Amino acid sequence: MKYKLDENRIKEGVGGQAVIEGIMLRNKTHYVVAVRKPTEEIDFIKYRIPENKNKLSKMIFFRGIVNFIDMMKLGYKTLMFSANTAGLEEEMENKKEENSEKKQNAAMTLSMLISLAFAVGIFIALPYFIVNLIGIEEKSHVISFNLLRGAIKLCIFIAYLLVISFFKDIKRVFQYHGAEHMVVNAYEHGLNPNKENIRDFTTIHPRCGTTFMFLVLTVSILLYMFTSYFVYNFIYSSFIPPKIVGNITVLIINILLLPIVSGISYELLKLGFRFYNFPLMRLAILPGLLLQKITTRIPEDDEIEVALFSLNKLLDNSIESRTEEEVRADIEKEKALNNKNEEANNN
Repeated sequence: MKYKLDENRIKEGVGGQAVIEGIMLRNKTHYVVAVRKPTEEIDFIKYRIPENKNKLSKMIFFRGIVNFIDMMKLGYKTLMFSANTAGLEEEMENKKEENSEKKQNAAMTLSMLISLAFAVGIFIALPYFIVNLIGIEEKSHVISFNLLRGAIKLCIFIAYLLVISFFKDIKRVFQYHGAEHMVVNAYEHGLNPNKENIRDFTTIHPRCGTTFMFLVLTVSILLYMFTSYFVYNFIYSSFIPPKIVGNITVLIINILLLPIVSGISYELLKLGFRFYNFPLMRLAILPGLLLQKITTRIPEDDEIEVALFSLNKLLDNSIESRTEEEVRADIEKEKALNNKNEEANNN
């Protein structure tokens, strides 16, 4: 059966990400993280998204940079909640006293910096030095140097996704990723998703983070061509520096350009979804959609159940919030009840 997109629901901006044994879904006002606990029950948190008063968040191009930073912060928080909830209750209890808000913020900042450093090293520095080792001169072959560097960067990215897709835990996350897309696709096509109709929809979605990452890599290839040209024709136009100095200069500028790359990529992603039915636009984002064949898997019924649960809680206006403290309190109650039952059985 062919379904038609519901423009009003698309404007709601429902999207999300897969987490450990669960799914985060958000719209413009709230986000929900639903996670399956070791007891097989599903629990969740729900928070209101504070209004972003930063004027940059509403400006074309700059909003992509602000949104990227916000999503990294939210992604870390939801991942930590899912890891604690999907793990053993004792782990959550131990962290209750250890992790003050300041410590959590420091850990989040450190984690983001480590992730950024890893991405810079693997996807910017490594391809750059590989092309230098091959022997292509950047100054005299700007286009071929950067095209080869871009090709190596894409190969590393695809190889990375393929390798981690064989890990059992990551495969499970990719299945949740597929369930998230199926639920959002069904909802955006005007349905109230359920276990019966959700499998009519694909695990591919044009507004996915995987497509965004492909756009980031593609935009960086084009933008970094201008970086090379600028460095060797303006900064070092009057003298020829040692090769290592030129290389480091280009790399530093490339790293500083990352916010610009993410801003451009964000706008392209929004255009791609808005004009998805235009053949040229579909062709432009097709590689990103194909990459989702790696980062999404056909979900199991229990994973679809979590996705549906997350969407229902997000759309349930009677639930304004459910905090981590409330989740922790329920876990402690369950633990106390289980201990009491065990004592009764032993007696």
